[in-house]
Amino acid sequence: MCKQLDEISATEQALRSSVALLQHCPDISVPDAYHAVIRTIEHLFWLEQELMEAYDFPSRQSHLEQHARVLRGLHCAHSAVLRGSVAHARHAGGKLLLDWLTLHRDTMHAVFTIWMSYCDNGLLNKQTQPHEASFIAH
Repeated sequence: MCKQLDEISATEQALRSSVALLQHCPDISVPDAYHAVIRTIEHLFWLEQELMEAYDFPSRQSHLEQHARVLRGLHCAHSAVLRGSVAHARHAGGKLLLDWLTLHRDTMHAVFTIWMSYCDNGLLNKQTQPHEASFIAH
């Protein structure tokens, strides 16, 4: 799974580069830069979904719902961007997206990282359904 994590990390870096380009490109290039941000975040979300499915992550649905909400917001803003709203593009595809990504990493990704660690270290019985798993504290 390390290869998948490396690919996710590289895609996150590509996303940050796309956002930086969006923030600093000439106004005439904003629609193309915004579209590049959307393509990159869609790819990142796809990679994450593949990894969550590989680990049979029990909170996958709520994680994917967050992804869907972000994509919906970006796609809704895209029409304004195509009509020439440079400020809309830079705000939605830049500041809001990066702020959300930071929060998402600190919450949803943290939980998924713990799940992967438990799986990789044999702390979960693969035969047990996720909803049946229990942890006993002493």
